[in-house]
Amino acid sequence: MYKLSSLLILFFLFSCGSPKEDSYILEASNDSLVFDLNPQTSMFIKALFPYTDEKGREYLTFQNNIEPEILWYDMKSQEYIKTTKIDKEGENGISNFVGYYIYSDDEIYIPEGMRNTINVIDKDGKIHRKIVYDKTTQGKSTIPFNCLSFPYTPIYMINGKMYLPQSPNMGLGDRIVEDSPVTLILDSIKHSLTEFELRFPKVRSSVELRGNTLGIEMSYSQVYDGKNFIYSFFFDENLYIVSPDGKVRNQVKTRSKYVDEIYNEKKVPGDITELVRTLCTIPMYGNLIYDKYRDVYYRFVYPETKLENDNYMDIWQLGRTKFSILILDKNFEILGETLFPENIYASNLFFIRKDGLYISTSFFKNPTFSDDKLCFRRFDLIQTKK
Repeated sequence: MYKLSSLLILFFLFSCGSPKEDSYILEASNDSLVFDLNPQTSMFIKALFPYTDEKGREYLTFQNNIEPEILWYDMKSQEYIKTTKIDKEGENGISNFVGYYIYSDDEIYIPEGMRNTINVIDKDGKIHRKIVYDKTTQGKSTIPFNCLSFPYTPIYMINGKMYLPQSPNMGLGDRIVEDSPVTLILDSIKHSLTEFELRFPKVRSSVELRGNTLGIEMSYSQVYDGKNFIYSFFFDENLYIVSPDGKVRNQVKTRSKYVDEIYNEKKVPGDITELVRTLCTIPMYGNLIYDKYRDVYYRFVYPETKLENDNYMDIWQLGRTKFSILILDKNFEILGETLFPENIYASNLFFIRKDGLYISTSFFKNPTFSDDKLCFRRFDLIQTKK
């Protein structure tokens, strides 16, 4: 009798603690936003971030992939407002511009992709100061970083501290994985540069990283929810929760029902076309974003996909042909998972507003696609059962 009671208790505890699958879905609304593009603007946007000024005016901003500039649109009217142009050379030149962070409309942070320098520019593109972050207080050399939408690695500024994403440090010899910090803390008050405790997951060894790779095995998305940083690695089911002081607090498995096993093949295609095709078809995880208005997290998932004789590079840049989104509550329990229709949405282009999650419909296979319009559909978070 005691054994039976114990089993019943264990069953009850397991049932209560199990994920609340399919209790929420993301449902496409009838609302959309459409932004007209000029002929000198590419649809293949690497960095897209909403921005709200001190008066509460909302902007959609994004980096032009053709010219070094940031375009500003009014979110409400969907009208073009202005362009912040970046010089390539000269006194205000930025040689490798890939991503940005807008602190205010007259204080924009632009990291250089090839140097350990962050340029702070004004609305006219003039450099007011440069921030150098070449060595941590632990004596470790740092890696130049980009501030992108995919992988989603924005700069965060919290209480005088700037949080900078990092890549595996190939200069660490046989301890690349074990010793590479995922994020740096640049403290403008103490004038210090410290490392997060979190290291990269061992999905590839240090020896393997020095050889041929797909280039995304250690990629990750980084979000801050107001209390902690959360990390989603592309080749890892787990989410990692880290406090603002860099201490690892927890690790939570959030497995998609559309991915039985993450891609683990070690052989890398030698042909560039076959390599990009692999990136567009293998099962893996993607961006993690936080919805502060509904206190939930959205984790993008890429199931295994079959493609033949396609424009693989365009597919990869816009965000794969097939994807789902895991919906997680504040405790990282799964509330549901929505599978999106294929060839309709550009999953790399998204943002969150008070009224919902917006995902771009400007995918080149979408029948309504137009290369002179950047379009977004609003999705509502719907509770399907209590």
